Amino acid sequence: MTDKNKFHGDVGRFLSGSDARSRTARYKRYKQEQGHKPDSFTRGEFFGINRINKLLGRKDCVGIRVYYGKTFEDADGNIIADERGELTSRLVIVGVREDGTDIFDDPTGRKDAGDGDALGDGLSCPRQCGNPPSTL
Repeated sequence: MTDKNKFHGDVGRFLSGSDARSRTARYKRYKQEQGHKPDSFTRGEFFGINRINKLLGRKDCVGIRVYYGKTFEDADGNIIADERGELTSRLVIVGVREDGTDIFDDPTGRKDAGDGDALGDGLSCPRQCGNPPSTL
C-alpha cells in the first residue's frame, strides 16, 4: 500500500550546480567506460515550459514522474516507425496524483482529445544542447 503522504508538491530537493555537474559527469564517464563515444548517447532532454505547465495543470496533479524509455530514431534524431533506425534512450514524463498513480486519463474516463497522456520527444542533448553547449 502506498503512503498517501509520500506524494506531494515538495518531494525532491534542489541540487547545487556542483552536485548536478558531478552526477552528470559520473554518468558520462560510465558511458564512455562502457565503450560509447562522447557524443553518441543521450545525456538529457529539453522540454518547453508551456508543455510542462500543461502537464502540471491537470486535475489532481501534484508532481511528475520521469520514466526512461526507448524509441527508434533516424540519423537526424527524428522519431520513426518501430524496427527502423537506431533504438535510442528517451524520457517520458507523466503527471502523478497524490496517491502515486500516473495521470493518463481523466478519472471519469474521458480523455482530453489531442492533449496527450504523457510528455516526450524533447530536444535531445548532445544533438541540441544549446549554444554554447550545456555544462551538464
